[in-house]
Amino acid sequence: MKLTRNQINQLRKSVDEIISDITTSKPGQTPELIAPGCVIGVTDEQSTIYLNGGGIKNLTKPESNIDINDVFGLFSCTKSLTITGALILYERGKLNLDIPISKYVPEIETIGVLEPGIIDKKTGTYLKPPRKPKTSITAKHLMMHLAGFSYGFLHPDYYTLITKGERMDAVNPTKDWFTNKKTPLVHEPGSAFMYGHNTDWLGFVIEAITGMKLGEFLEQELFKPIGMNNCTFHLRDLTKLVPTHYRNQDDSLSLMKKYALFPDPILDLGGQGCFGTVGDYLKFMRLWLNKGRSPDTGARVLNETTVEFALQNHFPPGIEIEFLGMSSNGEDEYEQDGWTLTGNAITMNDLPTGRPRGSIYWSGLANLYYWMDFENKIGGFFAVQILPFLDEYVVNSYQKFEKEVYNTVNGSKKEIQDVENSKL
Repeated sequence: MKLTRNQINQLRKSVDEIISDITTSKPGQTPELIAPGCVIGVTDEQSTIYLNGGGIKNLTKPESNIDINDVFGLFSCTKSLTITGALILYERGKLNLDIPISKYVPEIETIGVLEPGIIDKKTGTYLKPPRKPKTSITAKHLMMHLAGFSYGFLHPDYYTLITKGERMDAVNPTKDWFTNKKTPLVHEPGSAFMYGHNTDWLGFVIEAITGMKLGEFLEQELFKPIGMNNCTFHLRDLTKLVPTHYRNQDDSLSLMKKYALFPDPILDLGGQGCFGTVGDYLKFMRLWLNKGRSPDTGARVLNETTVEFALQNHFPPGIEIEFLGMSSNGEDEYEQDGWTLTGNAITMNDLPTGRPRGSIYWSGLANLYYWMDFENKIGGFFAVQILPFLDEYVVNSYQKFEKEVYNTVNGSKKEIQDVENSKL
């Protein structure tokens, strides 16, 4: 979709106002502050058409003005990066999506399936071992969150194992975390959707196939080829890092004293561990909007046929997203959103914001949100670092942003049509 200059200027003005609203303190209102700092970007298929930020990185450092080149913890926005890496290996014939993943990571066969009542709720210990799954986990299961792994903030048995079982570091875990001790399967592989550590395991698969750390592989095959120069799993210079704040019960914000995402971890976690800038993620979005070719560098990372295959809804019949996030599955009259092989859900409805059916989208735990629209060849990325996830004030601001983008799209369509009509 070609946006007109007039509409782009209007978009800049509107989104600048949203950023100002997010980052300006309003004493006496609820909340007084939506977020200390925010960076928002919009891209078409060729280049960035909007990128700006406002506010400060750190509430305890009023002079820490935010910059568009500041680095955010991407959390689950990492998943699509990792899955792109898996698709690269799939294209090269090194990763089979449909065979047991134990071919690459034999240790996954030791992971069992939870049954009701087998965990002591007081001690977080097993009353009997998890049972061996009847179905082998495949790469497709991992890519679509069908394997059966969950997260501690989503599943009560995970929460019990993590908080009352053997003490382990949840923020900077070792491989021992990814065993029955903390992360068993909560259902039979392939039988249901459960959002969780699936993409972390896919990262382990990539490492097993390539003999490289996940971050090194993605640097070589994805980040460097398309110019994502600020993305890393090991952030050793923290001067540009936007720290995470937490919304208190009285709606105030406090700086988190501990890392929500460890900057230099033991493991490169494919489901959550990458750091980067909004500008770099827009380059990644352009790669997908151009069906595997980067308009920034000219590099082809994926074949067009692979992209078209990955962008389909791959959910088997009867499977539904049970973790709503930013999906439209909460509306009864809507068709259930599905899941692609891109690390993203697929919008199965035309949404009130203007986002059309067929777009893909996802988010990151610290209230980062993005979407890619293949009909209009446009996408947006919204970044703050606020917990908990789905903060109502941040979500409302994100939805305003998405709506402004589609006001621009529709305004440009009208301007172009008016010009065409004037020629008749």
